Amino acid sequence: MSKKRNWRGVSDKVAKDKQDIYNSREWKELRIAKLRSTNGLCEECMKEGIVTSARCVHHVVPIETARTKDEMRRLAIDCGLQGLMSLCFACHARIHKELGSNTAKIVRQRAEARQDRWADNLISKFTIKQEDNDRTGTASIDRCNQQEERGTDATDMADM
Repeated sequence: MSKKRNWRGVSDKVAKDKQDIYNSREWKELRIAKLRSTNGLCEECMKEGIVTSARCVHHVVPIETARTKDEMRRLAIDCGLQGLMSLCFACHARIHKELGSNTAKIVRQRAEARQDRWADNLISKFTIKQEDNDRTGTASIDRCNQQEERGTDATDMADM
């Protein structure tokens, strides 16, 4: 069964995890602290000598790159003020457009990368389990051979 996805191609679970973080008290406090640290001004506009009110707090490392909710939380909140930028709407939109971070193509690529990592992890677990089974199977054959050398038959092995 495939996961439901929103209009950006992000799974509902990832979107919900992200929204849970943005609705948290910790994020709201961190967001206000970041805006206060720049006196409520857009950092990008200030570089150009323009005074513009900041309305957005941008993550320098996009939280969508996280693989788990805990990792997403670390990127969103534990990054502290240094991992954030105070921006006006125009600068925030421009940065995301330049990064291509929220285009359907990029979101789809991220989802495919997550799926590949999941498949690789599953394959490696299966391979390890198969190797363990091979070793166990070899050990069983060795025990059977030892029993034959001692003169016991296969029916006696069932009791072991």
